[in-house]
Amino acid sequence: MIHTLFWVVKYLLYLLALTWDTVSIGINFYRCMIVIESGGTKSTWVFNLPNDLRGKDSFRTIGLHPQELNSTKAETIKALVQEHQLQNQEVHFFGAGCESEEAKVKIKKFLEAFGLDVQQVQTDLHAACVAHLGQKRGMVGIIGTGAVAALFNGEKVIQQSSGLGYMLGDEGSGFDIGKRLIVQHLNHQLPSEITKEIDTYFEYRSIVHRVQESDGRMKIAGLTKIVRKYSDDPVIFKILKEAFSDFCKTALLPIQENHPIHFIGSVAYYFQEELKSTLSSMGYEMGGVEKEAVEGVFEFLNKR
Repeated sequence: MIHTLFWVVKYLLYLLALTWDTVSIGINFYRCMIVIESGGTKSTWVFNLPNDLRGKDSFRTIGLHPQELNSTKAETIKALVQEHQLQNQEVHFFGAGCESEEAKVKIKKFLEAFGLDVQQVQTDLHAACVAHLGQKRGMVGIIGTGAVAALFNGEKVIQQSSGLGYMLGDEGSGFDIGKRLIVQHLNHQLPSEITKEIDTYFEYRSIVHRVQESDGRMKIAGLTKIVRKYSDDPVIFKILKEAFSDFCKTALLPIQENHPIHFIGSVAYYFQEELKSTLSSMGYEMGGVEKEAVEGVFEFLNKR
């Protein structure tokens, strides 16, 4: 009797230990995933909460472009990883400038220095495709500071168009719209109210000289705030219409497939009515629009 009871107790203890190991593994699985979406100026981190299998947290910090990594950024990321206790956790990184293998390696080594387990480094365009399409075939555009479009086959980007950078292309982007506004301003083609807003924005300095400074590109793109404020003005509406028409010609026309176009990016998000109108007039259908891709990518990967 005692002998039998001994083995029963031992078996129950074994089951209890097995159950606890399974729960622990489950907790570790759910708490370990971090998805990072990064542009040139900022990055967004989304990750599971350690003590809530269904919860998640996020924060925004500096951008992690592979060509702009430095010791100051390293100190910032190190502090954030420690603050949120993210060491040894699984990371999926999606960022601007990560097209080449060399760039991917730079990001991987940078993050691994803080004890992060980097599973993949992909482009921000890949993130946009996954966020909207998952594993389906379709077309996606990014219209933010820059602009680019892609055809996705459910696994990878198989065709990319536009995205030549602000010097050579990026029609429809925040920079492109801002540049068009400046040209109209310098040619005295804007209403006086908008002219005053632009002069105030540039602190009454020489615009030609100001835009040549190191942050000139971002300063020009920042003019989209004024464009948004006066988007009902006929002159501003025409600027938007022409910019988005050129996006269709340079980014969408080369992709010879018929799909609704899904978008990621602040310009697409805040000017989606003007964008939708332009797309429709040129024979395209607009799909979903999101400001960022990171939440959609997180949800997709979290369901695997």
